[in-house]
Amino acid sequence: MPIRVARSLWSRWRRLSSPAREEMTPLADEVRERALELRGSADPERDGRDLGAASERLADAMVDAAEADPEVSPADVGRLRSELSRELDRVARGEVAAYRGAAKRAKAQHDHEKMV
Repeated sequence: MPIRVARSLWSRWRRLSSPAREEMTPLADEVRERALELRGSADPERDGRDLGAASERLADAMVDAAEADPEVSPADVGRLRSELSRELDRVARGEVAAYRGAAKRAKAQHDHEKMV
């Protein structure tokens, strides 16, 4: 779910070194705000897309910071890029629902279609 990905990204951001974290604070704040908006959203599809876009921007910034850090090996950068990409791809492909209510509706719809 986009909120789970946002939470994971925000957690990773909190573990960054102070200078890197400070540079990304506006992006992390945007992710947090969009996740909060999604929880009570009247339009979860739109707000889920907005959260996904904000999460992508934060993930890109994290990879850029890792690439610029001489203490981070190219292999570690590659692993980070791969992990973040996998999570963002799952959200983009719709493998995870925007929120729990959407997942329940999708399952109910699927079950109904199997019966018809």
